[in-house]
Amino acid sequence: MFSGQTDLGDAEWVERQTGKAPVILALDFMSTPKSMGGDTSNTSVAIDWSRKRNGIVAYQWHWSSPTGAKDRNKGFYTNSTTFDLASVLANRKSSDYAAMLADIDDIAAQIQKLRDANVPVLFRPLHEAQGGWFWWGSKGPKACVELYKLIFHRMTGVHRLHNIAWVWNVYPASQNKGNPDDWYPGNDLVDVVATDYLQGKRDYDDLVRLTGGKKLVAIAETMNPPSAQQCFADGAPWAYWVTWARRDWNKNSVTDVVAAMKDPLTLTSR
Repeated sequence: MFSGQTDLGDAEWVERQTGKAPVILALDFMSTPKSMGGDTSNTSVAIDWSRKRNGIVAYQWHWSSPTGAKDRNKGFYTNSTTFDLASVLANRKSSDYAAMLADIDDIAAQIQKLRDANVPVLFRPLHEAQGGWFWWGSKGPKACVELYKLIFHRMTGVHRLHNIAWVWNVYPASQNKGNPDDWYPGNDLVDVVATDYLQGKRDYDDLVRLTGGKKLVAIAETMNPPSAQQCFADGAPWAYWVTWARRDWNKNSVTDVVAAMKDPLTLTSR
């Protein structure tokens, strides 16, 4: 089971504490669009992690809404924006739609730099959509799936990006957040199906059923990484786990991270 950690500083902290570095480094495209200041410093971080550490790079995107954000730093939250995804998708000649494409293109430009550096990317757009707390999920599954397909086809078709392993973040059926089938873009547009903070066998089995057993199943965010030995014993062999940012860890996180990193069935970078 591959180990992972969000944020470079936290990954380095884990290495100092355990003597082992995570394989996966998770970064965020939040500040990358020009509308958010155009901070592209994570691109060099990603390249270094891949080249110097032989690691794997993952990206989520806390996408501050292209327009209508009441607070740009919190504009990914539904209650912090007036952006109406369903309406924007229905009006492709609008300035809102153009702004949405511009943001996607800004992200694509950085993934292109990674492609040119021979760095593959685990890309997880539109995460936790079923929860409704992010604007990309607030209008229901139809609009969200349409947006995912737009991102996919624009990056692969227009920008010719093929260094992406596409990660779809969906809650298992056991969580009663809506039928995952309605939110799933389909096996032809997904490489990995992942969930957040849910790492029991029932959750694993739900996602295996969703994909017909044809895709890797992973934990994209967790405060408490699982025991790889226990997961394998239970018949829930998650492909990888990524611990969320250390600033939000709970009282058990440090103990669990140390145990997970030292688990003989956890793959670390050394």
